[in-house]
Amino acid sequence: MPSTDWNQPTALPTHHRPVRVICVTSGKGGVGKTNVTVNLALALSLQNQSVMLLDADLGLANVDVILDLHPLYNLSHVISQERTLEEIILAGPNGIRIIPASSGIKRMAELSPEENAGLVSAFSDL
Repeated sequence: MPSTDWNQPTALPTHHRPVRVICVTSGKGGVGKTNVTVNLALALSLQNQSVMLLDADLGLANVDVILDLHPLYNLSHVISQERTLEEIILAGPNGIRIIPASSGIKRMAELSPEENAGLVSAFSDL
């Protein structure tokens, strides 16, 4: 049975290692969720943790702005099936991998249940 101590390496192959998900959320905008998230990701990466940051703000994403990244593609391209999830992942500071959302695209905030399910499935495959 693999260890559940997150600080200890496990003998499992990378694709079978347990994944921890940390969600930073609030019902109100402008309270610092993105700043907390980016700083938490950086702090974890400095502790040699493998970090993937998903900007889940589908209406006003700005993780890329805070990190001065300029993505060519984002989640809207995955939803429209122009790109795969793997193709939009950006390399960020300290080895952080970033999945950028789109900003100002109203359709992203109005995804159908099927589109939401497809997105969840794509993340499960990662």
